[in-house]
Amino acid sequence: MLGGYWVIDVRSREEAIEWARRCPAGENDVIEVRRVLEMSDLPEHVQKVVEGFSELKD
Repeated sequence: MLGGYWVIDVRSREEAIEWARRCPAGENDVIEVRRVLEMSDLPEHVQKVVEGFSELKD
C-alpha cells in the first residue's frame, strides 16, 4: 500500500472539497479531507500545557 498527503491552505471546508474533486484519483480511491488545527484553535488550557513542552527538550 502506498499513501501520501497534501496540505492545502483554503478558506473553507467547501473549498477544500472542491480541490479534492480535482485530484486525479481512481474511481475506487478514497480521499479524506481533514482540518489541521493551529495552536490558536485549541482551548487556552491546552495551549498552556503545550507551552511547557519546550522545557522538556534537551
